[in-house]
Amino acid sequence: DLHKTGTELLVRQRQPGDRFQPLGMNMPKKLQDFMVDAKIPLSWRKHIPIVCSPQQIIWVVGWRIDDRVKLTETTKETLRLEFVKSS
Repeated sequence: DLHKTGTELLVRQRQPGDRFQPLGMNMPKKLQDFMVDAKIPLSWRKHIPIVCSPQQIIWVVGWRIDDRVKLTETTKETLRLEFVKSS
């Protein structure tokens, strides 16, 4: 939902204390706990891009978007992001 994400986005690595609300969850969760629960190998974690708005993480690339930016029946404009791995 473009209204919820805004247009000022950045891509970064995870940082200590990062939190987000995985799609389908009611409460924010530590990114570290999400990665452990999702069984993301430790060696991959520092390489997973994190897309953020100024307010929050909106996408853990390849894994989950934040529930607070999902499309709803009131969504008027969408934002489509595609992450292409370089070779």
